[in-house]
Amino acid sequence: MEGFWTVQFNGVQGFGWGVVTLIGGQVFGGDSAFLYTGTYTDQNNTLNARVRVQRAAPGAQSVMGRDQFDLELTGALQGNAIAAAGSIPGTPLKFQARLTKHGDLPRK
Repeated sequence: MEGFWTVQFNGVQGFGWGVVTLIGGQVFGGDSAFLYTGTYTDQNNTLNARVRVQRAAPGAQSVMGRDQFDLELTGALQGNAIAAAGSIPGTPLKFQARLTKHGDLPRK
């Protein structure tokens, strides 16, 4: 599951697109206005992630209506894609994402 991914996502206030790197149980990514950091596990080709999303640039609309939030996501790997669903813990706010793998990370 480690690698370089693009992510298309839908939230309660729209949709967006970004990039994500999964490496060693950690998530690093972002888009034009937000940074993503967090952790993930890969068990039987199922991604379970907890991601902190924080505004990095003013002006863009947040698909979840917040400047910073945590997401919990789960999705199954099928080929080079993951269809994931999640939410902001403690709220009814839902989130969907499709991750597409574009490359493996270089080996040391």
